[in-house]
Amino acid sequence: MAYRCVRINPCRIAPHPPDRHSALQMRETRLWRSDLSPLAGEVKIADPCYTAAMTLNSRSARRLWRAMSMADLPAVDALATRIHPAYPEDEAVFAERLRLYPAGCRVLEGEQGLVAYIVSHPWLHLEPPALNALLGALPPQPSTFYIHDLALAPQVQGTGAGADIVASLADHASANGLSSLSLIAVNGSAGFWQRQGFEAMHDPRLDAKLRSYGDDARFMARALAATGWHPSSKEIGALYERHAKAFDRDRGKRLVERAWFERFRQVMPEGADVLDLGCGSGEPVARYLIEAGHRVTGVDTSPTLIGLCRSRFPDQTWIADDMRDVSLPRRFGGVVAWNSFFHLTPDDQRRMFRTFRDHAEPGAALMFTSGPGAGEAVGAYQGEALYHASLDTAEYQTLLSAHGFSTVQHVVEDPECGGLTVWLTQMRTG
Repeated sequence: MAYRCVRINPCRIAPHPPDRHSALQMRETRLWRSDLSPLAGEVKIADPCYTAAMTLNSRSARRLWRAMSMADLPAVDALATRIHPAYPEDEAVFAERLRLYPAGCRVLEGEQGLVAYIVSHPWLHLEPPALNALLGALPPQPSTFYIHDLALAPQVQGTGAGADIVASLADHASANGLSSLSLIAVNGSAGFWQRQGFEAMHDPRLDAKLRSYGDDARFMARALAATGWHPSSKEIGALYERHAKAFDRDRGKRLVERAWFERFRQVMPEGADVLDLGCGSGEPVARYLIEAGHRVTGVDTSPTLIGLCRSRFPDQTWIADDMRDVSLPRRFGGVVAWNSFFHLTPDDQRRMFRTFRDHAEPGAALMFTSGPGAGEAVGAYQGEALYHASLDTAEYQTLLSAHGFSTVQHVVEDPECGGLTVWLTQMRTG
């Protein structure tokens, strides 16, 4: 079996939004950062093991993957032709990948010559290179680690050699600040990639490209625990708890977002219960929903803010918890994460879409705010660093579609809503 890939996936780095609630009230000093990622500006290789032969783990002492060299290219080309003849690529393609990113090009030798190789490199989310195409250059700010090609000769299939090199590349990508691996799996290889932690994702924009690889082609991705997010990303809950009373005062009771919440109510079923993730003190969003006839379940990390909610709206349900940990035994007709979701790191934002899906009834409305583009932004509140992050528009669209949501309305930096970037979506019913 051949494992042929061409990939795509998650994101990081660029401009971003205002802070948790009204930018005017928060008096935020925004620092749009493009230098917080270990990969911003240039591709850096953090793992020196990729420039020398290495044993991948204790189980595979006999399977020594080493760096690919230009002298290996004829053998690589011959193995590619033998393993996956339906996907031919010129030797020049392998030569260019090796020149551009030698750390991602490895070979495995057997007793009678080369028996496996892998070609991989940093790349851009949702922009896979065409088959048998030259890249020209690597992107200065990559958003995924792309496995272009993994080929295993029959004698090493089932030995763990493929799993070993994928695990090693995952460590390498994570150490370099990338938060995903991605690929297009063909030749019936989806099962192999699933065993390596990949999941199939569906995006209509990739349909035409997938068809060019064959009927069984699958776009697959694996999230990684990327390092290098700004340290303030770990302090959001504690910051709001320390300044809960000041936040309640500054947020005020004026619902400048009224137009968006009216649209939210129009999308979800009439009288539906609402899950408010990052509810703050309940003012003014929860109050508006309650007075409009909806029962609200609010979640916030700050016990002080949840205490204010309970004192103001004792008939509703209030939970002091992290939205990332929410797992309730019911679904809601509306889910909202207004000016709270964008305080999560990009990795956590990606994982939140499963939480959204698991708590949304068919036909439910989901509304959240993000930044205008991928990256991190660090503002200030009460003299402390206040973290924000965002994915790019294309990735949000992919995640929404993959988890069953259709976009109803999306406005970037809405001038009628304090410059917020808003997503209003609906869970599909079919």
